[in-house]
Amino acid sequence: MTCRGRELRDPVRVDSRGGVVRAETIEVSGGRQAATGSRALLRQPKPNGDLCGVADMVRARSVADWGENRVVHIVGRSPALVRALEQLRKFAAFAEPVLVIGESGVGKELAAQTVHLLSPRRGPMVSVNCPQYREGNLTVSELFGHEKGSFTGAFGRRKGCFAQAEGGTVFLDEVADLHMDAQVMLLRALSSGEIQPLGAERSQRVDVRVVAATNRPLRELIAEHEFREDLFYRLRNFVVEMPPLRERDDDWLLLLERAMRQLAERYGERKRFSARSIELLAEYDWPGNVRELLSVATIGYAMCDGHTIRPSDVEQVLRHSGASSSDVSRELVERMARGEGSFWESVHRPFLDRDLNRAEVQRIVEAGLRRCSGSYQELLPLFGVDSQDYQRFMDFLRHHRLKPERAEATGGPATTPSSAISNDRRQR
Repeated sequence: MTCRGRELRDPVRVDSRGGVVRAETIEVSGGRQAATGSRALLRQPKPNGDLCGVADMVRARSVADWGENRVVHIVGRSPALVRALEQLRKFAAFAEPVLVIGESGVGKELAAQTVHLLSPRRGPMVSVNCPQYREGNLTVSELFGHEKGSFTGAFGRRKGCFAQAEGGTVFLDEVADLHMDAQVMLLRALSSGEIQPLGAERSQRVDVRVVAATNRPLRELIAEHEFREDLFYRLRNFVVEMPPLRERDDDWLLLLERAMRQLAERYGERKRFSARSIELLAEYDWPGNVRELLSVATIGYAMCDGHTIRPSDVEQVLRHSGASSSDVSRELVERMARGEGSFWESVHRPFLDRDLNRAEVQRIVEAGLRRCSGSYQELLPLFGVDSQDYQRFMDFLRHHRLKPERAEATGGPATTPSSAISNDRRQR
C-alpha cells in the first residue's frame, strides 16, 4: 500500500489506550528512511512521545499559565511542523506582529498560542474572529472599545480587545475579513502603539503584541482594493506558514491516536481502527487538515457498533469529503430545499466557524441561483430564509464577498459568461 510516497507493508494499529503504534518497514521517498524488512517502531510508549521539543515547551507553559483545563497540545514530529514551530519559538521573543498563513484547519490558532506562551509577555491573550463582525462600528468597538452613546446601541462604555489584552497578545483570526474602517485603526495602533475608542476624545497607549492569521491570499486582496497594502506590510514583520496535514508525513497517525484516546476518556469505551481502516485513511489527503481528521475519528467512533472501527464506518464521510465541489454544493442545496436545515444553520454558522470557506459558500449560492432563474428573492424559500430576513441575507453575502462572480453586483439575476457577452453585444 502506498501512502503519499511511503509504503506501509503492515497496517498500523491505533490504540486508544496510548499504546505503541507499529508498522512494518516504512519506505519514505527521497531516502529519508530506508527499508529494513523488520518491525519499525513509529512511536515509543513514553510520556508526550507524540510531541516535539517546542510543543513540549508550549504544553508546559500553558499548564503553568492557564491551568490543566486549558492545556495546549500540538501533536506531531514531522520536519515540516518542527520547522514552523521553531520559527514561532524564535519570533516569540520579539514584540513585532506575526502573520500566520495556511489552509483552513491547519492549526493557526495553535500557532498564535505558541507565540504568546513562549514570549516574555504575561498579560492575557485575547482572540477576535474577524468575520463575525459585519458592521464597521461593531468591528471597531470590538477591537478598540467605545464610549456611551458613540453609535446606535452603545448604551454604555466598553473596553475593547486591545485594552483587555494589555501586556499580552491580540489574535486576529481571519484578518483578511477585517472591515476597512477597522483596518485603518489597526494600522494606527500598530504604527503608534495607541488606540482611540469610538467616541473618545483622547487616544490611549497600549502594550499589545498582534498575531494575525488568514487562509486567503492577501496580495490578491490588495490588488482588488479589499485589504490595505500598508497594513499588510505592518503585519508581515514575521511570516509563518503552517503546513497542511498532507505534508506532515505520519503526524496524522499521532493525531488519530490522540483523538481516540480522548474519545475513550470522554465516553468510557476504548475503540480502535482496524488495519483496513488505517490503510484507507493512509491513502487520504485530508483536504480539511487536522479539523477534518478529528471529525472522521469522532464519526468512526460513533458509527462503530463494537470495539473495532471498520472501513464501512468512515467510508461515507470520506467519500463526501472527496466528492467534487459541485456535488457537495448540490447536495447541501437539496437538503435545504427539503427543509433539512436552513441557510443560517447549514451555511451561515459553518462559515463563521470556518467549517466552510468562501469558495464553498459561493458554489452553494450559485447552485441555488441556478434553480431559481438567478433570483435572490426566489432563493429565500429554497434556503429556508424568511422573506423578512432578505436584507440580512444580502448584507451577509455582500460583506463577506460571498456572491458568485457570475451574479450581478446589484443582487439581481446571476448571469452566465455567455449571457454577459450577449448583453455586452446588445449594448454596443
